[in-house]
Amino acid sequence: MKTIVITGGTDGLGYALARKRLDAGDTVVVIGRSRDKFATLGGGEFLRADLTLVSENRRVLDELRGRPIDALVLAAAYANFPRVTTAEGIEHNFALYHLSRHLLADGLHEQLRAAPDPVIVDTTVPGAPADAINWDDVNFEHGYTWKAANLQSRRATLLRAAARTGVPHVLINPGFVRTSHQGSLTGIRRTLVSLLARVAGTAPERAIEPLDALIDHPPTENLSAYQGRKRLPVDIDAATLTDADRLAALTDRLLDPAGR
Repeated sequence: MKTIVITGGTDGLGYALARKRLDAGDTVVVIGRSRDKFATLGGGEFLRADLTLVSENRRVLDELRGRPIDALVLAAAYANFPRVTTAEGIEHNFALYHLSRHLLADGLHEQLRAAPDPVIVDTTVPGAPADAINWDDVNFEHGYTWKAANLQSRRATLLRAAARTGVPHVLINPGFVRTSHQGSLTGIRRTLVSLLARVAGTAPERAIEPLDALIDHPPTENLSAYQGRKRLPVDIDAATLTDADRLAALTDRLLDPAGR
């Protein structure tokens, strides 16, 4: 039996995966916002947290410290299409899709390494271009578009994963999943997305199958990428590693501006 930590485990893909692993007898820790949604799982452990906040990620790490963990599933998602900053002043996409994933993956790294067959399964979509980082303005105070901010966060997650060794990190695009699509969708946009999800979306119970398989049979490589079950190439060259070092320094300054 495994111990699995799942962010975004109160809805959609994360919820379906939590349900599957609980039914298999695993210990499941769900990190999310809604205790009411979690309660419908009928089991597991719930850690309530707003993962857009650095302080909340650090509190979660304190609560998980020292516990055995076999798999970390990073599936928290919330789409803010207009530019939104968190209570800590960080652009929402960068906070949730990069900083949270960075903090949890780094903070739980040693606990994962102690497991016999550890893995980080991350629903960050692979394939962002190499120039997606807005190095002079990662907070997008100027020239914000949701697409640019999303690509930046996806590239940032790949760079941090490429620089981390010892625990296989899998980036996986589960495709268009039939979920509630949490986010700032309003009006006709929400109607259209909901209709498309019903018509073309994959049921969460089916979409989790490749994630479930990766938990039981992690790749041996440090970093890998998938589109569903299809393996994608990952090109990590010298320029990528240079950018990874640059991002690490930038992230450290953002997380600790006083340089402590």
